[in-house]
Amino acid sequence: MSGSKFSSTLVLILLALVWGSSFVLMKMGLKAEDGSTVLSPYQVACMRMILAAIALSPFTFQAIKNIQRQDWKYLAIVGFCGSGIPAFLFAISQQHLDSGLAGILNAITPLFTLLLAVLFFKKKSHRLQIGGMIIGFIGAAGIIAIKGSSMQNFEYAFLILAATLLYGISVNTVGHHLTHMKAPWITAVSITMVSIPCAFILATTPIEIITEHPSGWRSFAAVATLAVVGTGIANILFFRLTQTAGPILASTVTYLIPIVAVSWGSMLGEEISAGQLGFAGVVLFGVYLSNRSPKN
Repeated sequence: MSGSKFSSTLVLILLALVWGSSFVLMKMGLKAEDGSTVLSPYQVACMRMILAAIALSPFTFQAIKNIQRQDWKYLAIVGFCGSGIPAFLFAISQQHLDSGLAGILNAITPLFTLLLAVLFFKKKSHRLQIGGMIIGFIGAAGIIAIKGSSMQNFEYAFLILAATLLYGISVNTVGHHLTHMKAPWITAVSITMVSIPCAFILATTPIEIITEHPSGWRSFAAVATLAVVGTGIANILFFRLTQTAGPILASTVTYLIPIVAVSWGSMLGEEISAGQLGFAGVVLFGVYLSNRSPKN
């Protein structure tokens, strides 16, 4: 294995560990070990964006003087669709869903990315990709149906699907309108734009809960880790991996994230049924087909 391929593989594994752990970090931000509520989903989402923006501020200062006028609207789309709104959707949904299930449903992202590219960005597709999208969505429907038969509030799973749709919009926006901009600049400026309204929202919430609740600082540490590592550093690594190793290798992180998320959930006592794991396999098989080319 060459040195560059070895380093790319290490980055891939690191990304899977970070993003696969992000779901349990959100859960830790929301709830204490005894199950009591610490931070609200709005506080978790806002703090995540604000802390990530602070960590990325050196890149923001570098980027601002180099941003072209027409880029601002696309950066706003990337910020709100790729980071801001999904942060709220995931935090709200994880009050009611297991971390492992959230990680599995997150694997739908590449399917929405391809679907949007075909419908709105004039990307050519072939039968294998179309079949992969259909299979993947059937798998997601099966997971939600099984979960719905065993618990209340299963409709919160649709918030995760909405977040993956927004991720698809963000990825396509970057790929079609921001290829001339450095990846750290895209990440830093887009998240900074989102952090501004988040600061106003956070100011209206009782943030003193961090010092008053026995698990307040534990929850804050989880959100801070999620912000700096999971949102800031991981996004930069992913963009760089895409640039150096190509989208095919980078996209394989999609297959690893659910494994990490389910493993964390199992260690924390979450139950994933055999049926859900079976439909998770259907989802990943659909993603695999959608990423193949006619020559493969």
